[in-house]
Amino acid sequence: MNLKQIPKKPLFIFLGFIGLILIILAALPIKLIQHTTNDPSYCNDCHPEFVQMWQQSEMHPDSITCKACHVQGWNPAPVSFEAEPAMTLPNCERCHEEQKTRTEVVRKLIKISHKIHLEDLKQRNLELNCQDCHWTVAHDNGQPPTNRPTMVNCYSASCHPIENETCKLCHFTERFFAAEQNQM
Repeated sequence: MNLKQIPKKPLFIFLGFIGLILIILAALPIKLIQHTTNDPSYCNDCHPEFVQMWQQSEMHPDSITCKACHVQGWNPAPVSFEAEPAMTLPNCERCHEEQKTRTEVVRKLIKISHKIHLEDLKQRNLELNCQDCHWTVAHDNGQPPTNRPTMVNCYSASCHPIENETCKLCHFTERFFAAEQNQM
């Protein structure tokens, strides 16, 4: 067979087809890596309890995946995931930088000043990271999940001892106590 007799058009189509197959074969490992690093169903194999709590989270949209909190910086194919505050804290600050300087955050019946807490701790040479209070933010096992700091975290000798007046530091007195009275 003479090469000059082979039409050039089918050769062009054949090479295009081979190129398409190579692109698909190259994309498969990339898709696998994305699945194993971005899809919470992959994490569910070993950590079903955490994935379930994350799914119930009211705090973050579905677009926030495990990788957003547990991998530092931009990494399309991380090898490992971290839960230590030193690793996850910069990820909190990446989206919530303004919280450190806010004087009052009001949610439902709670008011909290991040700025006051952080300044007070700094004066006492103590450090606080987001997870110290907000450990429930994505993995709240309370029923129903609130994804809010719990009062148990606040009641300690170094923070707020349990006293009647202490409640008024965070709770809106009139609304909170009126709601509590109505439940009795």
